Amino acid sequence: MDNQQQDASCSAVKSEQDTNVEEQTKTIQQNTQPASNQRKAWFTNERLNLFLALCAIIISAASFYATYLQASAAERQVKAATWPWLEVMTGNFNEEKNYEEITINIKNSGSGPAIIKYVKFFHDEKSYTEIFNVIKDCCFDIYAYQEQLNKLQSESPEINFFEKFGWLYTGVSNNRLLASGAELNLFGFKKTGFNATQWDKVNDQRFNIKTEICYCSLLEQCYLSDGRGDVREIQQCE
Repeated sequence: MDNQQQDASCSAVKSEQDTNVEEQTKTIQQNTQPASNQRKAWFTNERLNLFLALCAIIISAASFYATYLQASAAERQVKAATWPWLEVMTGNFNEEKNYEEITINIKNSGSGPAIIKYVKFFHDEKSYTEIFNVIKDCCFDIYAYQEQLNKLQSESPEINFFEKFGWLYTGVSNNRLLASGAELNLFGFKKTGFNATQWDKVNDQRFNIKTEICYCSLLEQCYLSDGRGDVREIQQCE
C-alpha cells in the first residue's frame, strides 16, 4: 500500500515537472522566434525621418509664401509711389491774366512722373494727331486765318497781328516727361475783339473734342487714358 502511494506521488511529481518543462520550452521557442514574426513598433526611425522631412518641406513652403507676399507688397508700394495719373483739363477763362481764353491742358495728378508717348484727338469719330486739324474740321479754317494774319504781318511788320487778333498756340506732347503735379499746355486761344466769331465756335465745341493719352511710368508700366478718369494698364504704347 505504501509502495503504491509512493509510486503515485512520484508520478504526479514527474507529470508536474514535465508540464513545467513544456511551458519553459514554449517560452524559449517564442522568445527565439525570428524578428519578422514579432509585432513591429509603428513609430520607427524611418517614419520619424519621413515625418521630419515633411515638416521641413512645409516650413520651406511657408517661408517661400511669406517671402512672396513681402515681395509683392513691396512691389505694390513702389508702383504706388511712381504711379502717374494724367487727366485733361479745359477752361475758357484765364484767372491770372483776367481775360477769356480757351485752354486744354494735361495735368499729372499722380504720385510719380509720366512719360507721355503720344496724344490723339477725336471729334465726330475722326482721329487726329494735330489739334490744328481738329479746329479746322470742327470750327473754322485755321489755315486760311493764319494766311490772312501772315499777309497783314508782312504789310505792317511793326504790329504783332498774331497777338492783336488772337492766335492759337499748341504745345508739343509726344515723348514728354511730365512731373507729378505739373501741367502741359496742349492748346490755347485768347479771345479778342477781332476773333470773337471763331473763338465762340471753338468754345462751343471744346467739350466735344476727346483725347487719348498713352503714357508710361518710370517702371515702364504703360497706361491708356481718355483724360476723364478712364485709365487702363496696357503692355506698351503703340
